[in-house]
Order: sequence, then C-alpha cells, then structure tokens
Amino acid sequence: MSGTERAPTYFLARQRSLVTPLILLGVLLVISAWHGPHLFTSDGLAGAVIGAAPLVLATLGITVIAVAGPAGVDLSVGPVMTFINIVIVLGLPLVGVSSPVLVFVAAIIVGVLLHVAMGTLIACLRVSTVVVTLAVYLVLDGLNTVILPEPGGTAPDWLASWGAASSILSPILYVPVAAFVLWTLITASTFFRNIRLMGANDRTAFVSGVALIPTRIGAHVIAGVFVGIASVMYSGLIGSADPTAGASYTLSAVTALVIGGASLAGGRAKGLGSVIGAIDIWLISYVLSTFNFGLNASYWVEFATGAVLVAALFAGGILSGLSPREWRHRGGLAGPTP
Repeated sequence: MSGTERAPTYFLARQRSLVTPLILLGVLLVISAWHGPHLFTSDGLAGAVIGAAPLVLATLGITVIAVAGPAGVDLSVGPVMTFINIVIVLGLPLVGVSSPVLVFVAAIIVGVLLHVAMGTLIACLRVSTVVVTLAVYLVLDGLNTVILPEPGGTAPDWLASWGAASSILSPILYVPVAAFVLWTLITASTFFRNIRLMGANDRTAFVSGVALIPTRIGAHVIAGVFVGIASVMYSGLIGSADPTAGASYTLSAVTALVIGGASLAGGRAKGLGSVIGAIDIWLISYVLSTFNFGLNASYWVEFATGAVLVAALFAGGILSGLSPREWRHRGGLAGPTP
C-alpha cells in the first residue's frame, strides 16, 4: 500500500478516541427520533442548544486543564459556574451593569481570576490539580449557599429570554459558534502546543524551552474564559440564580471529558471529542425525559450516565491499546499491511 493510500487509514487511527462518543451520539439520535421527535423541530433544536451549551462550553474549559496535566481533572467547574451565575443575577445589577457586552466581560473576568488563582497554586506550589480544584469546589459550594440560601433573583431580560427561545437562529446559537471559533484559534497557536507538550511530559517541555509556570497559568486563563461564557449561557438557561444546580455540572463535564476520549494523565484531549461527549450527556438526559419514570427520573439519569461512563472507559481502553496497524485490521479498515 502506498503512502497516499495509507494516509486516510492512519488519520482514522489517530482519531480513534472519537469512535466511542460518535457511536453513542448516533444511538442517542436514533432513540430521540423514535421516542422524542420534538427535538428535531425548530423550537426543539433551540431548546437543545441552550440546554446543552453550558455543559459543552464548560467541558471545553476543563479540556484545557486535562491537556495541561498531569492528572488534570478540574473538579471546581460546577461551583465556579454557580458563583458566576450569582454574580450575574445578583451582583451586577447592584452596580448597574446589565448590557450584554459588560455581562459577558464580567463573567469572563471572574472566571479567569478564579482559574488564575487555582493555576498559580498548582504551578508555583506544585500541588495536585485534583487537590486544588476539589478545595475550590468545597469552598465555593459552601460560599454560594451562604450568599444565596435558595434560588432567587432574575437574570437580565435579554438573557432570561434565551431559555424560552423558539428559533435556533438567535444568540443561543451565535455565542457557542463564536466560542468554537475562539477554541479553534487557540488550539492552532504555538502556546497551546506548549500546553500539550507540557501535559505529555513536563521535563521534555522544560528542556525544549517551555516556561512551565506561565504556560500552566495560561492554560487556566483559557479555561476561565470558557467557563465564564458557559456561566452566561447557564444563567440564560435557568433565568435566575441557583446556589446548588450548577454543582452537578462538575460530574457531567468530567464524564463528558472522559467519554470524549481525553487522557486524564495529560497531554491528550480533543475539543471535538469533548463537545461530542457533552452532547451525548445532554442527550442521555433528554432521551430519559421522554420516558415516564416519575419520581425516579433523576436516579435513572445518574444510572445511565454512570453506565455510559464505564462503557466508554472500557471501549477507550481497548481502542487506545491498538497500534495504527492493529486498528486498521480490527476496525475493519481493509488493506494489506505495508
């Protein structure tokens, strides 16, 4: 087989981490078309975008942390989103800030500041990412409840209307698309390649001239930007401030990250895989909502999510252990060995 003929095969082999989330996506879309066809209507798609966007963007945010490694699991994302949600709904109106641009800027600034603080502790004190982000999770989860013991407040009118949007051609689509463009530009940069190199092997990165502390803090800056945008979308989804609802995003985002094929050891994670994984998690909730489980609905969502996570880890473990040549044969990609 010539090099030209082998190129598509080896390209597919390098993308094998996307196989599991893509298969799951196909299965969930088929089930949705059969049992919940409303999803494919105009208002159904609009609801899907605003419903999935916070999780998708939050997962992109923690993807950068996973790439930076080692063991780059950001457990703080849910409470951070909740804290920014409270700032948007209760804090910004107190200082007269309500315009869309200023709300986005404020949300991103808060997200970046929180993540820079975490990144500085991790980089300068060499503390585990899991330990630092878990500590922030616990601190913010308690602080959010102290600030706002129960759901309340109202998001700005322009933002609250997003949750009731009936057309996909609206800001609920434009904001995620703009975020995806930003992600594409960031991942094409030399700085992101340095982040990836650092995550794969920090000693090699250091010898190659990568400044490890600024690079790690920079990875958290990127994460803060996307978590800030996710928080705005989350505020539009619920239309108010809720001190507890956002905490569930931590589990969902980490699950989506793993389903999307990220290596929690660092250095390997794809934004596309994270996006598909997040859509899969949202679709699981949607599909189960079309069945009548009554008071047990939340249990079945958790059960299905956990089962999918275990299956994804099992499938990912098998696929990651295959070489490109083995992948070509076992994956049914016919062709003689070179």
